[in-house]
Amino acid sequence: MEPEKQRILIAILAGTAFVLLFGFFTFLVVLSYVKRKRKLLLEKKIREAHFQQELLQAQLEMQDHTFRTVSQEIHDNVGQILSLAKVNLNILAMNGNGSEQLHDVKEMVNSAILELRNLSMGYYADRVVETGLVEAIRILLNQLDKMGIFATGFHSELEHISISRNKTIFLYRMVQEALNNVVKHAHSDRVDIHIFNRDDGLHIVLTDNGKGFDVNGADFKPGIGISSMRQRAAMIGAQFAITSKPGKGTTVHLIYKPQYD
Repeated sequence: MEPEKQRILIAILAGTAFVLLFGFFTFLVVLSYVKRKRKLLLEKKIREAHFQQELLQAQLEMQDHTFRTVSQEIHDNVGQILSLAKVNLNILAMNGNGSEQLHDVKEMVNSAILELRNLSMGYYADRVVETGLVEAIRILLNQLDKMGIFATGFHSELEHISISRNKTIFLYRMVQEALNNVVKHAHSDRVDIHIFNRDDGLHIVLTDNGKGFDVNGADFKPGIGISSMRQRAAMIGAQFAITSKPGKGTTVHLIYKPQYD
């Protein structure tokens, strides 16, 4: 081969090698940039998720503080007034004024005191924990039943659920929110709650026979109640699902598997 052709061939090979090497390094730079960008986006999403969790936690703490204040006001003010009325009724009865009407009034005051205690318990987290999740949900459903516009059914295979305080409150608040949604939006006349335990965890299933909605419809936008339930479920590692069809009612299904309780 002539020297000139050799030089040309070497130049072509060298140029090709340079282009390939340059392309390889360019690829590495682009790949590094893409990885770094993905990492930054992931870190941003994680920070936003942590911020949202902290914000939700602060909102929940404020809500519980408000509930605690309302509960304390009910107990300290209205409850004491009714207790004083009950004492006065007992004094009247002891003085010989034991008429049937007086007895009826006394029974009504007793009922009012009991109802206020149950109502305040629903807003006071510590009382929910003391009562236990199953009984607290039963009382919540009974209060709905006493409104007179809902027939209710409560079925629990468990008498007691051993989970931590925070998890108990979170699950209770989710059931409370689901029932609030039934009252506000479902146009239902029956609500049922079923509590049971399976291998995959604790199941709480709330069903109503209301108007329902299309959960996959383009017009469906989760309200504050549903968003709150989803966020609470995510914070304690629970599964949350809604099944609904127009005219077929709605089912809210919570599954929680205790891990470190």
